Amino acid sequence: MSGNWWKPVVGGSADNQAPTAPAALTATATSSSAINLSWNASTDNVGVTGYTIFRGGTQIGTATGLSYADSGLTASTAYSYTVKAVDGAGNLSGNSNTANATTLSSSPVGANLALNKPATSSSTEGTGFEASKAFDGSSSTRWASVEGVDPQWIYVNLGSSQSVNKVKLNWEAAFASGYTVQLSNDSGTPANWTTVFSTTTGNGAIDEITFPAQNAKYVRVNGTTRGTAYGYSLWDFEVFGAPTSVANLAAGKTTTTSSIEGTGFEGNKAVDGNVATRWASVEGVDPQWIYVNLNTSQFINRVKLTWEAAYATAYTVQVSNDTGSPTNWTTVYSTTTGNGAVDDLTLSAVNAKYVRVHATARATAYGYSLFEFEVYGV
Repeated sequence: MSGNWWKPVVGGSADNQAPTAPAALTATATSSSAINLSWNASTDNVGVTGYTIFRGGTQIGTATGLSYADSGLTASTAYSYTVKAVDGAGNLSGNSNTANATTLSSSPVGANLALNKPATSSSTEGTGFEASKAFDGSSSTRWASVEGVDPQWIYVNLGSSQSVNKVKLNWEAAFASGYTVQLSNDSGTPANWTTVFSTTTGNGAIDEITFPAQNAKYVRVNGTTRGTAYGYSLWDFEVFGAPTSVANLAAGKTTTTSSIEGTGFEGNKAVDGNVATRWASVEGVDPQWIYVNLNTSQFINRVKLTWEAAYATAYTVQVSNDTGSPTNWTTVYSTTTGNGAVDDLTLSAVNAKYVRVHATARATAYGYSLFEFEVYGV
């Protein structure tokens, strides 16, 4: 019995032919501890059964599909990858091209984004009680409003839009029993505020308030009911959050669509990073949809859609965390006034493995078409 008895027989002889090497391997850092890999399929005379992933020349895992998520990595560190294909007889291909990526920087743990930032208030009790005293990092100085007047407010300018999800308030004896925490992403003087927390039962001391992460340039405490006959006073007003990832989590990932216009307009064209290629649905039929599989559950808070002329006037962005094919969808954004071009959507942060654009009304007599479908996380 020969040493190759276990190999499949192809045309009367053992399968001694290795698959072709995987092509177009890419590596994309998605966080301070994770890098996503994707590549093109190999071919084999019998059939490819899987892929073996190497980091720095050492095998770290296997995959049956065309992507792999490497996690548990060190922040701000460069990593190098290759991939080999394997067939049913155990034949390994040669190495793919080498792909390199550097993990993102980790955020300072517990960084107060409001520290020493410019502050504005509705009033001050007098000299020495200015709004800036609540952001100077000293718990012996404080902002105090005028006495006996409602409402009163104080806000901080973070300098740029930040992903925030926590506010910590260290009240002086003159506390608010009723107040809201509000966010604004206005570019100039803030006029549009979104309330992320509200209470009518505040009891002073220290309030640590968490909420779904949102992008904000300004954070405001708006006091509506005083806990004493005096005004409102804060020793410290701190803001915390996590920076948004600069990596497109959808790049090169697997997509599924309700339909395509024809060859060359497949769903993967919307996640290939090329604004000259696009997904296009069949014409004249509603609804239509496209979703991307991020491979693992990710914490996302932004979707960017680059529409072709055939855009949606009405659509929703939906997410799913199903383990198999997604069937349970949660809507995180909805519009009936879409105007095409580029929609850069900021969402309340949510965990998702699948992200879908579900279009229900067309702007033209044609279908729906996206040059790019990008997903970002925190």
